[in-house]
Amino acid sequence: MPSPKIDDFLRSVLSHVKFSFDKRAIHSELEGHLLDRIEEYLEQGYDEETAERLSVEGMGDPEEIGTELNKQHNPVIGWLWRLTHTAVVLLVAVNLFMIGIPLIDSLRVYDPAKDIPPTDIVYDLMVNEKVRLDDSVIKFTRIILKKNGELSIIYKYYDTRFWGTGWSFSGIGNISDNLGNDYWAGSGASNGGIVTRGIRTFENFDKTAEMLIISYENYNRSYRVEIPLKAGDVIE
Repeated sequence: MPSPKIDDFLRSVLSHVKFSFDKRAIHSELEGHLLDRIEEYLEQGYDEETAERLSVEGMGDPEEIGTELNKQHNPVIGWLWRLTHTAVVLLVAVNLFMIGIPLIDSLRVYDPAKDIPPTDIVYDLMVNEKVRLDDSVIKFTRIILKKNGELSIIYKYYDTRFWGTGWSFSGIGNISDNLGNDYWAGSGASNGGIVTRGIRTFENFDKTAEMLIISYENYNRSYRVEIPLKAGDVIE
């Protein structure tokens, strides 16, 4: 335990330091130096009281030390540092929140076709067609044809940039088949997140079509995907 002599010395030094948030650190550092010096004097054969006195005297004038420390721990600079530190912490927290929410949404199991009853399905094709537009990757994963002629295209897309949180686009492109039919009327839905999963459904699809064609062209950005279908193998 520090003696009253050491406590008095530390209290005198700290009385000249204006920035209160740094006082604890200064106290710990000075106390550590004093205790180290006392240990050295004790090893040299001095008694404890003498070792404490020599250690305190060796530190110098407490007023001069406190005045110099007050210059180093300027309140203006200290407050500026604390405010900057707080701002950085808040910024990191906001970024983690902005990134974390989409990430959590992306990790959730979301099946765009969960509301389609299996008894209504003519065929359900698993596909693996991937295209890229700018910094976004679009991957078509399933094609589902229902008995009522509705064709659903299930896909997912994500931004390849680290800070990207998913790129939203109004449609996956023009839908047609190998028979020359174009399909315009449709509906869609998607979830949010870093990896966005979506579904587009088109009505009155020709069940005899052997190829689904997805073509996209907008502002010199384009792709074309051809997906074989189960035409001729339809069981109702």
